[in-house]
Amino acid sequence: MNVGQEKVWDNIARSWREFRQKIPPTVEKFISEKKGKILDMGCGSGRNFRKINGLRWYGVDFSKEMIAFAEEDAEKRGISVNLKKAPAEDLPFEDNYFDAVLMYAVIHCIDSVAKRKKALKEIYRVLKPGAEAIVSSWGPKSPRLKNKEKECFVPWTSRDGKDRTERYTYIYDLDELVELCKKVGFEIVNSWEERNVNVIVRKPTS
Repeated sequence: MNVGQEKVWDNIARSWREFRQKIPPTVEKFISEKKGKILDMGCGSGRNFRKINGLRWYGVDFSKEMIAFAEEDAEKRGISVNLKKAPAEDLPFEDNYFDAVLMYAVIHCIDSVAKRKKALKEIYRVLKPGAEAIVSSWGPKSPRLKNKEKECFVPWTSRDGKDRTERYTYIYDLDELVELCKKVGFEIVNSWEERNVNVIVRKPTS
């Protein structure tokens, strides 16, 4: 775990929570079709948690401040969530445990090639055979990444403009993310590019 980046996300958690409240349409569509236990990997302050019949929420994040806000907001909305502080590359769950996994706008924040691959291997491990995950990353079409190097830092500025924090970012091309998912062992269900690059993957049944 990179303690420096963990501190970065602890520091911006409060302003992040205020600004990032709306569930992304890509996530909304994915979860609307799911049942059973679902993991939001890198859940942040919990914007993705929604009451859906038959869906049981779990969330992990390496930022203790994000987890605290996620817990507070879920309680306010009457949503039962099992939350744990943990890095994406070392999930505290059994093999074949989840019916679905979200990893939305998270993988590009992980600060090494080895840890990004390990995080995907962890998704593979905890998914049930035949279950699906969505992996979404900031991509080269995102305006905030224009003229940025593939490995860079992207600022987060508080609403009052007083606090500015640099966040580690790795910019995935769609083909690159698809190939990485394949190398981990996933079947590719769908892939597409908007501002984000998105891949829906499935763990094989055999």
